[in-house]
Amino acid sequence: MNQLQHELRNVLVIDDDEDIGFALKRIIGGCGYDVAVAVSWTEALAQLSTHVVDVVFCDLRFPGNISGEEILDLLQLNFPEIKVVLMSCAMPDAISSSLLKRGASFCLQKPFFKAECQEVMLLLTEQQYLKQDLKAA
Repeated sequence: MNQLQHELRNVLVIDDDEDIGFALKRIIGGCGYDVAVAVSWTEALAQLSTHVVDVVFCDLRFPGNISGEEILDLLQLNFPEIKVVLMSCAMPDAISSSLLKRGASFCLQKPFFKAECQEVMLLLTEQQYLKQDLKAA
């Protein structure tokens, strides 16, 4: 297997609830990743334009003009290399399936814990290896 050209190390959490952002920073950071938190799309865009981000964990519901689905679309358009994990307190199978078809890497229902974060990050890393192996073949 080829060595990763760029490891998935840098995570951005986008959630308007600062307490949830803080908790996710501790959970994901506890898995060994560098984690930044943004409470709005404006804040997230500032992070994305100044820092390397490999994975975004994004809430689906935001007050105001933008939704997690719209953030997913914007990330795919402007930062297609970033893996997107969408999360919500309500994540029925139909919504999850729709979001995955739309381009999300994973969908998680809150609350989730360290084990789920580790599993998601491991699977994203394996996908990265597979893509690189296919390109090298």
